[in-house]
Amino acid sequence: MQSKRLFFIGALLTCLMMSLSLTGCWDSVELNRRAIVSGVAIDRGPTEAEKYVLSFQVIIADEISGENARGTSPVVVYKGSGRSMFEALANASRQTARFLSLGHIRVIVISEKFAREGIKDMMDMLERESETRLTSLLFISKGQPAIDSMTTMTTFGRIPANDLIEKLQTTSKQFGYNYRMEVDDVVRDIQFPGGGPVINGVLVKGEVDQRENNDNLKNIEPESIITVTEFAAFKGDKLIGWLKGDEAAGTGLLKNKITQIPVVVSIGENEYVSFIVYLSQVHIHADAKDPEHPVITINITEQAGLKESPNTLDLTDPKVLNNLSELLEQSINDKIHAAVSAARSLKSDYLGFGEVVERENPRGWKSVKDHWDSIFATCEIRINVDVVIRHTDMRSDSFQSKKK
Repeated sequence: MQSKRLFFIGALLTCLMMSLSLTGCWDSVELNRRAIVSGVAIDRGPTEAEKYVLSFQVIIADEISGENARGTSPVVVYKGSGRSMFEALANASRQTARFLSLGHIRVIVISEKFAREGIKDMMDMLERESETRLTSLLFISKGQPAIDSMTTMTTFGRIPANDLIEKLQTTSKQFGYNYRMEVDDVVRDIQFPGGGPVINGVLVKGEVDQRENNDNLKNIEPESIITVTEFAAFKGDKLIGWLKGDEAAGTGLLKNKITQIPVVVSIGENEYVSFIVYLSQVHIHADAKDPEHPVITINITEQAGLKESPNTLDLTDPKVLNNLSELLEQSINDKIHAAVSAARSLKSDYLGFGEVVERENPRGWKSVKDHWDSIFATCEIRINVDVVIRHTDMRSDSFQSKKK
C-alpha cells in the first residue's frame, strides 16, 4: 500500500516538473532581437501590386542611450510595399536583422492621396493585428508623401515621431484646436452613418534636401520643420476636405476637446483685444420627437482671460467688460456657424449631430439613418453662448488708458 502511495507521489512530482519545464511563451522574442518601431508612414504605391508602401521608423537604441553611440542618426527608416499592409510589412522585414516590433508605435501618418481613396482597409489591419496599439495617434500628411514626416530630423526630439506627438500635446493644451485622434476613435467614427472622423493634418515645411540631414539641426533657423496643421474631414473612410480657421476652431469646440484657444475680437478700425478662452463646456441636445425634423440645441459656457488690450479701454468699468463679453460670445457663435456650414457643404456629419438624435430617439433614428444626409443639411440648429471674463491678467487696466 505504501509502495503504491510512493509511486503515485513520484508520478505526480514528475508531471509537475515536466509542466514547469514547458512554461513560457512559444512566440516570445528577446528584447535584443527586436527593432522598436516608433512611427509608420503609409503611402499609395504606383500600382495595385505595390498599393501599400509602408515606411517604418525604427529606433536605434545605442544612439538613444548614449553609451555606445556612434554619432549617427537615432532612427532609421525601412520601407516595404505590397498588395496589402501585411505583405508590405513582410517585405520590409527582409531589410532588417531584427524583428519589427509594432507594440510601441506612437504615430501613424497616412498620405492625403491614400486618404482620399479610403482608409477602412488600413484600420482593419491596425485594429486586428495583436501587436499594434489602438492608442496610436493618426495624422494625415497634407499634400506630401507620408514618409516625409518620418524622415525629418527635429531639434527638440531626437525621434521625429515623438516630436510630432509633443507638438500636438503643446498646441492642444495651450493655443490650438487640435486634439488627440487615436486609431480606436477613427474606427468608431467611420462606422457611424452619415458621419466620419476628423483627423489632424501634418506638414513638413522647408527644404526637402535638408530633411534627412543632421545639418537641419545645426542652424538657428531649421531648414525643415514638422508642423501640425488643420483638420482633415472625412465622410465614412474617405477624406473630403480640409478645415482651417473658424471652421476648424468651431469643430474643435463642438467636439468638446478644446483646452484653451486664443480669440481676437475687433473693437474698431484696426483695434483688437485678445483673449484666451478656457474651461469650455459644450452640451448638445436634440428635440427628436419628429426625427424627420429634429431641432439641435448647442449650449456653450466658457471662461476667458484678457491677454492683450493695446488701446485706451477702461477695463475697470464693468460695462466695458460686459461689452467685451458680448463680442466674445459673437465670435464663438461665428465659429460654431462656420463649423456647421462647412460640415453641411461637405455633406458629412462628422460633428456627431446624428449620434445625439440617436440617443434621444433610438427608434426614430432607425427610420432616418439611411437618409440622414438630407435631414442634416436642413435641420434647425440653435446656438446659445455664455462667456464670462474672469480676469485681465497682471493688470486691471492699461497704462494707455491713463490720462496725462
